[in-house]
Amino acid sequence: MAENLQMNNRGNKRTPRDDNTSTSPGMPKKQRRQEDPERTGARIHIRNARRIMTNIKYKLSEYEGTPPLQYVREIISKLDSDARRKTTVGVFGRTGAGKSSMLNAILGQKFLLPSGTVCACTSVIIQVEANVTDSSYIAKIEFISKMDWDDELITLKNILSGDAEEREDAMFDTANEKITALYGEQGVSMSIEDLMKDDNFSEIPEFLRSENKKITCDKASDLSEQIGCFIQHDDSSPGGCYWPIVKSVTIKVPNCKDFLEHVVLVDLPGTGDYNKIRDEMWKMKLRDCSTVWIVSEINRAASDKEAWELVSNSITDMAQGGECRSISFICTKTDDINPQNYMRSSKIKDEDLQISPEDCQYVTKRKTACILHRNEKAKERVKKIFLQQDKIKRHFNCDDGFLSLFTVSSEEFISENPIMNPEETEIPKLKELLRMYNNSHTNDMASDYISGALGILSLIQGFNKINTEMRAEKSRLFNDLEKNLHNAVGNLQEYCDQISISLNELLSQGARESEENCVKVADELIKPKNKDGRGFHRTLTALCKNDGYYRSKKGEIDLNKHLAKQMLGHIDKAFSEFFPVQEPISENSLQAHIDKFTMIKDDVITKYKNSPVLTHMLEFLKMEEMKLKTMIKQYIIQQKKTFYASPPESIKTAMQQGYMSAADISGAGSMKKKQDILLEHIDSSKSEMFKTAQRDMIQRMEGTMHSIVEAIRTNLIKSMENSLLDENTSTYMDVTKEIKDLKWMADQVFD
Repeated sequence: MAENLQMNNRGNKRTPRDDNTSTSPGMPKKQRRQEDPERTGARIHIRNARRIMTNIKYKLSEYEGTPPLQYVREIISKLDSDARRKTTVGVFGRTGAGKSSMLNAILGQKFLLPSGTVCACTSVIIQVEANVTDSSYIAKIEFISKMDWDDELITLKNILSGDAEEREDAMFDTANEKITALYGEQGVSMSIEDLMKDDNFSEIPEFLRSENKKITCDKASDLSEQIGCFIQHDDSSPGGCYWPIVKSVTIKVPNCKDFLEHVVLVDLPGTGDYNKIRDEMWKMKLRDCSTVWIVSEINRAASDKEAWELVSNSITDMAQGGECRSISFICTKTDDINPQNYMRSSKIKDEDLQISPEDCQYVTKRKTACILHRNEKAKERVKKIFLQQDKIKRHFNCDDGFLSLFTVSSEEFISENPIMNPEETEIPKLKELLRMYNNSHTNDMASDYISGALGILSLIQGFNKINTEMRAEKSRLFNDLEKNLHNAVGNLQEYCDQISISLNELLSQGARESEENCVKVADELIKPKNKDGRGFHRTLTALCKNDGYYRSKKGEIDLNKHLAKQMLGHIDKAFSEFFPVQEPISENSLQAHIDKFTMIKDDVITKYKNSPVLTHMLEFLKMEEMKLKTMIKQYIIQQKKTFYASPPESIKTAMQQGYMSAADISGAGSMKKKQDILLEHIDSSKSEMFKTAQRDMIQRMEGTMHSIVEAIRTNLIKSMENSLLDENTSTYMDVTKEIKDLKWMADQVFD
C-alpha cells in the first residue's frame, strides 16, 4: 500500500482560432487561478522550483551519505512523480450526431477524426490526448488478443450459420459486418480454420505479436487516412477494415498542451457489438470519466431519449462506481437551419429578432438571429428535460454547476466565410472548459511540488542548526508526535470500522431481499415479455457466453448487476456519503476525516514555537502529512470503484457454471432450456451467492481501509525518524534564500 501511494467580426474571412470566452457553468469548483498557466506562470514556477531543488540535490552530494541525507535525496527525487490522474472527458453521441466534427474543431483540425457521415462508425473506443513532446500526430492502436479473436470467430460463424427461425437480425447483421469488414465478402463462406490463419493478418504483424501498432505522421490528414481502417466500417470497400480486432485507438495531437496536457477526451460508442474485451474497456473508461459530454443534433435534442437513457442506464458506473462530477449537454449542427421555416414554425417576426428587411445584410443577419434564437430555446428545453431525470438526481448532487449547456456549430467555426462570430459557435467555450480542467491540474501540480519542496528545505534548514543540546528536545518532540499519531490513527481506524459496520448492515438487508426476489428479478431480464422469442434466443446465448453481460446496438443487458441491484440500492445513499467525488464533500465522508487527520496539534506547535530548529522540522512534517493525505484521497476515489463493482463481480463468479451450462445448450427448444438452467442455478445458489457478495465487498473495503491507515502510520513514522531521531545530520547548508524564493512562488500560485 505504501508503495502504491508513493507512485501513485461576422462575414470576415478567417481561419479557425482559439478565442477566450467567459466562464461556462460546470467548471471545476476547486480552482486557484483560471487563466492560462503559461501566462500566470504556474509552469514557470514549477520549472524554477525544480531548478532550485536540482541545485540543492547537487550540493547535497558533497556531504557524506548519512541515512538522513539519503532520505532527503530520496524525497527530492520523488517530488517529480505527479500522482494526479488526467481528467477524463467522456463524449457520448449516436453516429451522425456531429461528435467528430466538434472534436476536430476543438482541436483546430478539419480532417483528423473521421466522420461517421462518410462511413459507419464502430464500437472502437477512441482517446485523444496532447502530444507534448514534438509536432507529430501519433496514433497507438491496441488490439484484442489473437486468442480472443479466434474465440469470437466461432461465435460469429455460429450466428451466421444458425437457423433462420432463431435469427436475431441485429446480431446477424453485426456478425456479417465484422466478417466482411476484415476478410471481405468471401469471408462469410470461409471455414473457421481459414479465417483463423495468420496469413490474413500479414499487414498488421503487431496483432499476431500481441503488440500495439504505432503510426506517426507530420500532418493530421495523413494520420486520419491511415487510421480510418482501424476505427470505421466501409461498406463500399469490404475487407481490410481492422476495427473488429481493435480494442482502442489513442491519438496524440500537437499544439494542444494548453488545454489537453492533463485532459483526455474519450469518444465512447453509444452501442456495442458484443465484443467482451471492448465491453469491459467501455465500462472501465466510463468509470474513469470526471465529466461526461452528451452530444445530440439540435433538431432532435429535445426529443433525444436515447441520450438520456444512455446516461440513466450507466448512472451507477458514473456515480457510486465512478468519479463523474458534471454533465454537459451539447447541441450540434446549429447552423443547419432554414430561417423562413423556423420563423414560421416559431411564430416570430423580424422585429422579434431585432432585424430589418431594409438592412443590406438582412439575409445573413436573419439566419444568424434565427440560429441564436433557436439556441436559447434549445437550452431551455434541454434544461427542462434534465429536471425531469429523477434517476440522475437520485445519484448526483445536481446543483447549478452540475449541468452545462452548449449550442455548437463546428462548420461555422472552421468556415473561411462564416456568418457567425467564433464565440457564437460556442466551440471556444468548449475549449475554455477543457482549459479550465487542464489549468486546475497544472495549478494543483505546482502547489504540490512547491509545498513539498518547501518542506524539504525546512528539513535541511533544521539539520543545519542542530547542536548537542537540541537532540534531547528533538526526542521529546518525537514522543509528543508519536502519541498524537497513535491517537489520530486510532480515531481514523475507528471511523473506518464504522463505515464497514454501516454498509454491512445495509448490504445484509439487500442480501435478504435479493435472496427472496432473485428468481423474479432474473425472470424480468431473461424472459422479457416484449421481446420476440425468436430474436431473443441469440441475445440470451451471447449473454451467457459473455458471463452475464451483453452490450449491442439495441442496448445493454447485465444480469449480474441486475441481480445485485437490491443490494446496491440499499447502500447507494450511504456509499455516496462515505466515498463522494462531488463538491461539497460530506463531513461524514472518509475523505473529510482524512482532511481533519493530523498529528501536529496546536498544542505541539505552541510548545515548540520558540525553537527555530523544531519549527523547521514541524514545517517539514506538516508538508509530508499534507502530501500523504492528498495521495490517499486520490487513492480512495480509485478504490471505491472496486468496492462498488464487487457485488456484481461476486455474483458473476457464482453464476459462472450456470452461464457455461446454458451457453452449451442448442437445438430445438434451447432458449427455454437456457432460461430454465439460469433460473434453477440462481434458485439453488441464492443463499450463498448473496452472502458471499456481501462478505466479499466488506472484506475488500476493510482490507483497503486498513492498508490506508497503516500507510499513514508507517510513512509518517519514517518521516519523523529521519527528521528527529538520526544523528550526524548536519549539512552546514543555509537554504534561507531558497525558502524565501519558494514561499514567493507559493503565494503566486495561491493568489
